[in-house]
Amino acid sequence: MPLGTSLETHARLRPDALAVRLGDTSLTYAALHAQTARLDAALRALPRRDRPGLTLPAPARLFALTTGNHPAALPLLATAFSTPHAVQLLDAKWPEPLLIEALEALRPDVLFCLAGQTGLIAAAQTLAIPTVPVETALPDLLTSPPAAPTPRAPDQTFLVGYTSGTTSRPKPFARSRHSWRVSLDASRAAFGLTDQAHTLAPGPLAHGVTLYALAETLDNGAAFTALPRFDAPTASALLKTRTRRLVAVPALLQALCRSAPFPSVTHITTAGAKLAPALLTTARQTFPAATLYEYYGASELGFLSLSRHDAKTSSAPPDSVGHPFPHVALSIRAQGRPLPQGETGTIFARGDLAIDGYLTANPTSGFRREGDWATVGDLGRINPDGSLTLMGREGGMIVTAGLNIYPQEIETALTALPGITGAVVLGPAHPTRGQDLVALLTGETSLAALRAHLARHLPHYKIPRRAYRLAAYPLTSSGKPDRRTLLAWLEQKDARLVPLPA
Repeated sequence: MPLGTSLETHARLRPDALAVRLGDTSLTYAALHAQTARLDAALRALPRRDRPGLTLPAPARLFALTTGNHPAALPLLATAFSTPHAVQLLDAKWPEPLLIEALEALRPDVLFCLAGQTGLIAAAQTLAIPTVPVETALPDLLTSPPAAPTPRAPDQTFLVGYTSGTTSRPKPFARSRHSWRVSLDASRAAFGLTDQAHTLAPGPLAHGVTLYALAETLDNGAAFTALPRFDAPTASALLKTRTRRLVAVPALLQALCRSAPFPSVTHITTAGAKLAPALLTTARQTFPAATLYEYYGASELGFLSLSRHDAKTSSAPPDSVGHPFPHVALSIRAQGRPLPQGETGTIFARGDLAIDGYLTANPTSGFRREGDWATVGDLGRINPDGSLTLMGREGGMIVTAGLNIYPQEIETALTALPGITGAVVLGPAHPTRGQDLVALLTGETSLAALRAHLARHLPHYKIPRRAYRLAAYPLTSSGKPDRRTLLAWLEQKDARLVPLPA
């Protein structure tokens, strides 16, 4: 199980140690453990629905959570981690119809929400789902007599998560306690975590990077800090206190690198997008004492690969996403067979971290299995040193003038250009070429410098025909560049896209 007896142990041995903090709310390990025991009892008292597809014991309930980064989310998530119950974790930033659709699909036993989510509350009532506005009703639940602990089996569901939805509608999947127990043991060793790894994770709790950081921190007995919403000055102030570890997607890391150096931070973990060389250089200057761990993974697969960057060296080449994560085997495959080293194909992983499948039928989904191997449809190649280079995703390939092009390869080459801090390559429709090749960049460069740089690394047909600069990317809720919005800006000739000077 994800935390097993960790919370109970920390509450007994270090009851007054800070466990979680969000805004003005702080809970010690003793207080957090007490709240999870009371929430456990309150949930068991609710009526239970039969729910095929999830493995839940008799005392367990499935509760939906749509509170975003409200302080109440922390004890509720800890309850799913450490008791028999499971959380359906929904992103509060989703459009209301999408949230309602998710409730209709799984019909949770109760919805924990915000009082202002009136449309969602009305929809839940129509579906006969009890609602608990956390600002007003949660305190009453916390008066329930604590429940006695009950056994939890490794195969039981504790989390219904969702894919990020960057290229399609978010899809639900179930996570077993065993899959995260194995993952937590592996990441503790890989990231060098201890009870002193006091962590700031300033992103959304509904995002896997932040959610997993919460579980890691509590498992190790350190202090976890989140923010009601991302705010660079507030995060910077926290990094100057007892924080020793920062967990953030590259977009948030870049925002924090505009502040003064933080010599007390010793660990940084980042994921969600490839770290640009320029950002790595800036991060090394801003966090001079930190080891930076950059991992590549997927919600459905868990960890896949890892790069470790210290002050001067990196464990893998800059155009790669690192070597296979401990206990994970990678294979590049096509049509059911492995490909030779250096060839591009679909990335498959084998290990204990992958889901069994999505909870709703989705024949066009990227996740699939071939025997013991699983994939989400990302494309890549294995380099001579055993590291992995990403090339894009199945269906994301650009076909221009009859030639197949993987955007990730060009984006990686672009971010190696001095002055460039971010790159997105898109393939809008073109009347004669099928698709055009367009680069959208953050940072400073000229069109001539861009073309000269790419000509040294790529064949001419992979050099974008057009290139634009913008101040900042629109982001998805998981902190990745929103490619759909960027494509719309291109089609609308939005003024935020400025052609590169010659």
